[in-house]
Amino acid sequence: MRLLRGVITGGGIAAFFFFSWILELLWNSILFEQLGLVPTAVTYWQAAGLWFFVIILFAWVGIGNPSGFGSKWRKHC
Repeated sequence: MRLLRGVITGGGIAAFFFFSWILELLWNSILFEQLGLVPTAVTYWQAAGLWFFVIILFAWVGIGNPSGFGSKWRKHC
């Protein structure tokens, strides 16, 4: 619950959708159009899913959040 409260406060939801849009623009313009590294462009919702996955991955590892899941997990192991 504390994690959800931290995401919602300070415009966290708006920031999530904004950065999802930025990720979609960067992915489609750089990886798809310029370099041709990926065969198809991503949609907005695919970019939002990718961004959500990155947030969960980095929250679990503890990068950028010293009191996140990773630091608590490492103390118990």
